[in-house]
Formats: sequence, C-alpha cells, structure tokens
Amino acid sequence: MYEMKEIVLYISEDCPYCNIAEGILQAVLEEYNGLFQYKSIKVNNKSLNNIFSIPTIFVGKTRIEGLPEKEQIHTALFS
Repeated sequence: MYEMKEIVLYISEDCPYCNIAEGILQAVLEEYNGLFQYKSIKVNNKSLNNIFSIPTIFVGKTRIEGLPEKEQIHTALFS
C-alpha cells in the first residue's frame, strides 16, 4: 500500500530561485490532479536549523536542494 508523503518547500523572501522552484513543484503536483498537497515555509538565517540551502524541498524523507528537476520530484513521490 502506498503511503502519502508530506511535501514541504522551504523558501526565503530574498531568494531569487524560490519562486522558480515553487513553480516547478506546482507543475509536477498538478499532473496528479490534486492528489498531493504541499506546504511552504519561509525561513530566515536564524531559523535554518537543518536547512543548508534555499530552496529546499522535502518529499517525505527525501531532500532536494536548489532548483529541482521535475524527474527528481516524481521519483521522490513514489520511492
């Protein structure tokens, strides 16, 4: 049985690549007709704890840092 994974996008207001990464993530998730939802968390330098680069996407336990490729997200969703 397939387990739904939590999808979290970490962004920063001053990140020039975060909007691009969010667009890529949304495009992939739209292919699944609303099956997957994600939440976006804005971070700053003081709240980076376990985040080493922005943007970062977690799909379950899989971490995708920087600008994602669509195939990376597809693979993470079903691995």
